[in-house]
Amino acid sequence: MAAAQLELRQVTKRFGGVAALDGVSFSVPPGQIFGIIGPNGAGKTTLLNCISGVYRLDGGDVLWQGASIAGRAPHRVAALGIGRTFQVVKPFASMTVRENAAVGALFGSAEAHLPPRQAFERADEVLELVGLAGKAALPVTALTIPDRKRLEVARAVATRPRLLLLDEVMAGLNPVEVDEALEMVRAVHATGVTIVLIEHVMRVIVGVCDRALVLHYGRVLAEGEPRTVLKDRRVIEAYLGERYARQQGG
Repeated sequence: MAAAQLELRQVTKRFGGVAALDGVSFSVPPGQIFGIIGPNGAGKTTLLNCISGVYRLDGGDVLWQGASIAGRAPHRVAALGIGRTFQVVKPFASMTVRENAAVGALFGSAEAHLPPRQAFERADEVLELVGLAGKAALPVTALTIPDRKRLEVARAVATRPRLLLLDEVMAGLNPVEVDEALEMVRAVHATGVTIVLIEHVMRVIVGVCDRALVLHYGRVLAEGEPRTVLKDRRVIEAYLGERYARQQGG
């Protein structure tokens, strides 16, 4: 396995004495799609917040290409080439789709920070990539929820990340929309971006992830090849349920 691009070592985060994350460790080599699954309240979004600098750690360390980034402010983490989306999408409502995407190119990683004309050219590229090129001139308020999720990804990709953290970009989508979102993730990954994604849709985890990690009460319950992880009896009991196991023939 290649050297880790991202590595977490015994990451711990507490809120009011309760450990939302309790000694979480894993590593992601360059070029992988790494899935994170688990029940609601397992600590998945907290984990992304710890990686991206939104939360300060109460223990452990986060390493980016071998160097600690724990304690860095979110904008400094982004400048290193770590982009992310948020579970609740919040586009700039007064702007067009194209202007929203250009924001990422203006204020993203150190490799972004483009002048305005080039930022809009970058916006056009990423909107084409995520399937929103035909809606670039529309006000954001005219977009459907699935398209707003696409825009959230476009804005993050516009920062030119080397690692992209995706927080449930397929939540609430119907099966056709999930298929379209899957193709979007594959298209972004094909540009050379490593992806860590949180998802509840198991066919997404099986369909695109090289490895998957299961969180339960802030601890790692299982990690490995997705199909193997999803057959783990502990994962079935804690998260997937017997109905899922029967559907899979388990």
